[in-house]
Amino acid sequence: MPTIQFNRNSVARRYAKEHLKTDPGLVCVYYLPAGSAEREIRLVEVNKLIGERTDDSLEPIDFGVDRGSDNEHRLLVLDVTPAQWKRIQARKISLPNGWSLDQAVRFPPK
Repeated sequence: MPTIQFNRNSVARRYAKEHLKTDPGLVCVYYLPAGSAEREIRLVEVNKLIGERTDDSLEPIDFGVDRGSDNEHRLLVLDVTPAQWKRIQARKISLPNGWSLDQAVRFPPK
């Protein structure tokens, strides 16, 4: 049985566009490929509808997708407020361990 080619960038683009289409609170989605595993997609979703947090420890939600299949991969989604995103960009709060803004791909709403 042939192995299915997994195109991480294409899959990340599909997730970002779908999330932007279905979540009215999203201001923007960022795909962070730098330093991630071959079958791992890291998205930061800037959401104006989530409540402000006083705790700036950031933890992504891990969605294991298509487990046990040739298309198995991890989708990690980190929801942040616009204020948190500004603090991340200013390096006042840190992304999760191993995450980087290097090579970030921005997906704005349509």
